[in-house]
Amino acid sequence: MTSLVDRTEIDKLLIIGGALRAGLIDAVAAAPGADAEEVARGLGADLRACRIMLEALRSLGVMTNAGKGYALTETARLHLVEPPPGDPLPPELERSSLLHQLRKARGMLDLPYVIAHGRHPERDPAERDLRSFVRTMGEGDPERIAEVVERCLAYAGRVESMIDVGGAVGHVALAFAERGVPSTLFDRPAVLPEAREFLGEAASGIEMVEGDFTKALPPGPFGLAYLGNIAHIYGPETDAALVARAAASLAPGGVIAIRDLVWERSPRAALFAVNMLQATVDGGVWRESDYRAWLEAAGFIDVQVVDLSNSDSQLVLGRLPAA
Repeated sequence: MTSLVDRTEIDKLLIIGGALRAGLIDAVAAAPGADAEEVARGLGADLRACRIMLEALRSLGVMTNAGKGYALTETARLHLVEPPPGDPLPPELERSSLLHQLRKARGMLDLPYVIAHGRHPERDPAERDLRSFVRTMGEGDPERIAEVVERCLAYAGRVESMIDVGGAVGHVALAFAERGVPSTLFDRPAVLPEAREFLGEAASGIEMVEGDFTKALPPGPFGLAYLGNIAHIYGPETDAALVARAAASLAPGGVIAIRDLVWERSPRAALFAVNMLQATVDGGVWRESDYRAWLEAAGFIDVQVVDLSNSDSQLVLGRLPAA
């Protein structure tokens, strides 16, 4: 009989995510060959729990035997261990995204409450893992970002400068900078230190400005405003105001580029909307007609919606009239 849900994959996420949060993965990465007693002692953790978890991780292919103890498999190291600051990220790295998925799984357990009340229950802000949340954006296949940059430049033509609004660790701003476009990363004060650490020496080539994009944007004028994966966090009123704010920060002829899931076009839209239901106050997945209405109200013309070949998301593009 074929199961509706692959429960082993759920177990795998929870076990690996729990081991990451507890420090088990990093402890073995730092001391390959350590046995359960050494790992437990180093973490100040329970020996029985460490033994059980280490054996479970070995059965999942995360750990392997090394002398009298354990070591990470090469596959696990590529997927779970961050390289030193400034070193290139392996495209396989999914450490932060797994931790983010673990937090999402915890949030999904609140769905009965959300269905009954239309909002998630009050949550302890201290539980939010800002580092994993923002670094998730920088993980994954670099070809996805390369395609976004190519599509933006093909639509805009020559770009004198760009602003990456809510750009997390600045991976998109860096991709534009590497194409010769002066780039500004704009995000909250707590995020920018993460961006500097993530980018390493490359951070010196990007201007970083702190602020709250739901209240104001730097005046610019910029040639391109990029809004990547932020429209789904907010409701239509906030998104429309942000688009208008972006228009005010652009030079005549400037371009806006919004990357997100569009309801009619992304196969992930319906499931992702549930994620926003449990994670945000009024976020969601918005329709093409919503984006067109927001852009046209802000004065953008030639609005286009492009399906990206390397992801399930779309790119919404518009330009202001030239002077």
